Amino acid sequence: MKHIAWSILTASFLMACADQSATNEDTIETEATATDSVVPQDVVETIPLDSLFEEVDSSYSHSTLLVPEGLTIQILFRESLDTVVRADGMKAPAKGSHDMLTFLADEDDPNKGWLYVSHETKYRDDILGDGGGATMFQVEKDSLGNWNRISDFKHVDFTTVSNTQRNCGGTLGPNGMIYTCEESQPMGNGALTRKGKGHQNPHKVGNLEYWQNFGYVVEVDPTTFKATQKMISWGRFYHEDVEFMDDNKTVYLTDDHEPGIFFKFVADVPGEYAEGQLYAFRRSEEGTAGTWIAMPRDTASLLKIRDVAIDSGATMYMRHEWFERVGNKIYITETGHDEEDWAEYLAKGANVGAALEQYMEGTVAHDVHGRILVFDIETNHMSTHLEGGFSSDSSKIFSNPDNITSVSFGGKDYLLICEDLNGTDKGRIPAYADKKGVYYTEMYLLDLSIANPTVDDLFRFAVGPNRAELSGAMMSPDKSTLFFNVMHPIYSNGAPYNRSLTVAVSGWEIK
Repeated sequence: MKHIAWSILTASFLMACADQSATNEDTIETEATATDSVVPQDVVETIPLDSLFEEVDSSYSHSTLLVPEGLTIQILFRESLDTVVRADGMKAPAKGSHDMLTFLADEDDPNKGWLYVSHETKYRDDILGDGGGATMFQVEKDSLGNWNRISDFKHVDFTTVSNTQRNCGGTLGPNGMIYTCEESQPMGNGALTRKGKGHQNPHKVGNLEYWQNFGYVVEVDPTTFKATQKMISWGRFYHEDVEFMDDNKTVYLTDDHEPGIFFKFVADVPGEYAEGQLYAFRRSEEGTAGTWIAMPRDTASLLKIRDVAIDSGATMYMRHEWFERVGNKIYITETGHDEEDWAEYLAKGANVGAALEQYMEGTVAHDVHGRILVFDIETNHMSTHLEGGFSSDSSKIFSNPDNITSVSFGGKDYLLICEDLNGTDKGRIPAYADKKGVYYTEMYLLDLSIANPTVDDLFRFAVGPNRAELSGAMMSPDKSTLFFNVMHPIYSNGAPYNRSLTVAVSGWEIK
């Protein structure tokens, strides 16, 4: 999900849907229309995006995953239908709600690697562990450019940290550990046990009550398939994503809450992230820059750190989701929320993000579509990069951005943005589609060389199946394949798009 390069040297593709069913590790291949010749690099750099692809159309009547014709869809990992194996040999159907993806490259073979898939789940599972989770499996690219699974689906053991809950975003850290976010901050055991449908046998975890053990970033050792620790010093809140800096000390953290706070953690010792100083961001009054407020380091404060930050005058945002760093800039998806009254927080001295000021009615924030923010790590400047809403001809409705990554081709950097709709009313989908009870989230490309982009500049690259969310997008290290997850589609879509999936999209020519 972090910064990756995507080189496409194909002269043209037409867009179409992959409308046939597939089984695990089957391929769905559309008719290729690319030319056989390789375009010289100096020509590629001048080729506009719409000459490489035609945009996918939002039909509001499909049940499949729509991608460019000529590309190949492989289904690598399926909720329920695939079997996950524990270290002791016990087996169980795979969990669903596939969200974060991480690719761990093989040091000796560039055509091999491990995929890590998180599960944003919260239910009872006697074999794979209650609540959230993760699965890992090894893949290898064959001579045709397809990625094939070559290992069992390995269970990632979170019982070592007394379970986890709703594993969402995250990343591979510079120390080789995986950091997975718990998008959950339960306020009591009842929110976890769910009347017998969730966690079983709540117990104290050290000095913490069971419910206080959730709401953190969790460190996982991918070589042992086990969680190693919960990052208590990073604070307890609705963690969505993390972004490591090159100094091996600084980590930026998003808070998927309304209000949410923008946090930064700085480790005491480079490469050792368990202990350090947590900060909350406060923008300047004119909104052009900001400062970092040091947070208390005691556990009692860290357990309610959002409240502490608000009491300290931090800036409130409307649900920060995923990060993507390009150079010294971090792009942040602020997904929005329809309506929240922040009177009590504003009375304590907190302020609101500059982008939200136009949507405030007194103390009530209305933020239907959300936006993409950009933060400069050198100047602490936070501004709006792209505001959500409608294109000038209403052919695009960009709402509630969530997962984000970056790709580069044709000599340009692009953001790859996935939607996750907060609702279907208020113009987020056409009225006729809302009436039919169908909705689709879209994957867009945005040229980062555009100084002040609008929704008109978005390029629709893919559309998910009915009621699915696309997430975890990332490229393979060799830039040949885009991996991503299809989360929680509805069952009536029919196989294979009636359950959560991990897919690989490949087939373009690369250097």
